[in-house]
Amino acid sequence: MTLELILTDIELADNTTNDNTFDIWYNKSAKTFLAVEVVEKVVGKVTPRQIKYRLLDTFQNISTNHREEILKYRLGRVTPQDEVTIGDIFMHAKFTEKI
Repeated sequence: MTLELILTDIELADNTTNDNTFDIWYNKSAKTFLAVEVVEKVVGKVTPRQIKYRLLDTFQNISTNHREEILKYRLGRVTPQDEVTIGDIFMHAKFTEKI
């Protein structure tokens, strides 16, 4: 498993149970995201929640076919030099699904 930390301390739109944030990891081999809850250490055992997501299409197809939409969502203003990252796709959330 090849995990890469792509986003830190992010609030998830579908996290309705509390207001904790999540670190987002991307598994390159499985092409899935792992959201790991950021929790403060307190007395006793606290197990962070983990939520998995997957892309609805390949990174290449999403980043090519929806580049401007994703970048406008993330940046507001898009320049020719701006490139779509896997983090941009995750934050837009339209091209991922919870598994």
